[in-house]
Amino acid sequence: MAMNALACAGDAWAVEPLLPDLPSCARVAAPDDAGVVATPGGFMLVHPRNADLPDDYTGCKTLWVMDVDPAPWRWATLWFRDGRLQRVVSTMKDAPAPRICDMPGVALPAGYAPAPACEGLDDHPWVSLRLPSWPRACAGDAPPAACEKEPE
Repeated sequence: MAMNALACAGDAWAVEPLLPDLPSCARVAAPDDAGVVATPGGFMLVHPRNADLPDDYTGCKTLWVMDVDPAPWRWATLWFRDGRLQRVVSTMKDAPAPRICDMPGVALPAGYAPAPACEGLDDHPWVSLRLPSWPRACAGDAPPAACEKEPE
């Protein structure tokens, strides 16, 4: 399953993930302007969407899984610096704690403890800076006409 492939490898369980103190890194619930991404297993939400991301984006992008629960659950927070992925913090739904990994070759700023290296994420579209998505309404019962276009 693709989600398991994206979860950080090894026994890299973190008690408290180390992410920057930025509003984009502290999101718990998906905002109304989150985008919808179609996956082989259903839908995910992503925030921020591509239109809000400059090439040198510094901050976090969050992915939520939309399933049978009443509310989407946060699956991964991706920390970018200058447009380059630094760290992935992922949570499986019933896991006792999130997992954390750092992208190979990344030099974290002072004050951040290093985590095990992320494995198997190179060039995976879900962890890239640009992840095409549709407006959130496209996952509803009456999708607007915008949903017939390619994701942005």
